[in-house]
Amino acid sequence: MNKHTILVVDDDLDIIELISLYLKNSGYIVDTANNCNDALEKIKSKCFDLIILDIMLPDFDGTTLCQKIRQSMYCPIIFVSCIDDEDYILNALNLGGDDYIRKPFNPRELVARVQSNLRRVAYEKSGNKLIHPHLTIKDLTLNMEKYTVIKNNKEITLSPIEFNILLFMIHHPNKILRYSEIYEHVWESKSIGDTRTVMVHVSNLRKKIENNSNIKYIKTVKRRGYMFLL
Repeated sequence: MNKHTILVVDDDLDIIELISLYLKNSGYIVDTANNCNDALEKIKSKCFDLIILDIMLPDFDGTTLCQKIRQSMYCPIIFVSCIDDEDYILNALNLGGDDYIRKPFNPRELVARVQSNLRRVAYEKSGNKLIHPHLTIKDLTLNMEKYTVIKNNKEITLSPIEFNILLFMIHHPNKILRYSEIYEHVWESKSIGDTRTVMVHVSNLRKKIENNSNIKYIKTVKRRGYMFLL
């Protein structure tokens, strides 16, 4: 049985009850909050392995809460919202979200996303990547222990997802990697059209490692995915 503790933040009591029921039936320990301030108080006093976060909350926006959480800790954050605006979704992911599910949703799908994000973090912490703690490609040196990249003697910090996307691309150079292929490898969950999630994280990765005037590492293949150039 899982011993992971999950915080569910939503002002809809029916949604909280539904999510909590499915998570508890899957073996997780669940705590809940109805607003951002309540969530912040619980985060100060407890350690959570994953947070499920609504965006439209009564006191302030869930994306603002996400930013506050990221200032002091890292755990996977899954946004759950009825908002279907693409720019808004991209912004939410840019502000620190790991995944995004639109309401209404299948509770089993949400549990699957929770499981995949927790598996990803467990793998990152397991040390499986430390057999070769450093990997150099072109002028990038990846540090598997610190999730950083050295470029031109400058250390660049990547999020765990950005790091794993880069690592996956490096291991499959000069090949078109579909959005779904990247998602299924990095999130370890079946893709159900998660193009935007992948695009946001790749965009952030590019900003950190690319020269804006010259595409040197990651090439966009329109409507298909990306290619790591080697």
